[in-house]
Amino acid sequence: MIFTGAYEHGIDGKNRLAIPAKWRGRLKPERDGNGFYIAPGQPKTRLWLYTETQFETLAEKFQSEFLPDEDMLRFEQEFFPRAELVDIDTQGRILIPEKMLKAAGLGKDVMVCGVRDHIEIRGRDEYESQSDDGLERFREYQLKARQAMQTFQRRVGKEPDAT
Repeated sequence: MIFTGAYEHGIDGKNRLAIPAKWRGRLKPERDGNGFYIAPGQPKTRLWLYTETQFETLAEKFQSEFLPDEDMLRFEQEFFPRAELVDIDTQGRILIPEKMLKAAGLGKDVMVCGVRDHIEIRGRDEYESQSDDGLERFREYQLKARQAMQTFQRRVGKEPDAT
């Protein structure tokens, strides 16, 4: 499932966060699993949510596609103990562990942002302060991505898209 868009949400007094209805309506247990894995994000002020199936697929790829070198071992030893499976309740909410909220420094007002294969939970103030700068950087990255795609298409003998 692809996650896009950004939504203002609040974390209630019991640390529950509603998953936006637009995404919930598209989740399919047979494809996505029954819950989400929540993990520390990047930068440290964010939390990342992966569907159960997506997270397990990523975990398998780490195991099968990367060499078990010292850096990968350290990553696994730090990342996986901090990740946690959380269920979606009947109201479409997840319970965010208190220790994760504290570690990320998140308050009750957050933005829930789709980032292709995962969801990011960001502080609303951080999101708003980075919004204008982020848009300008997005335009730079968009241009670079377009140029890279055109170069790739020329290499494989296809005409680049006009978009």
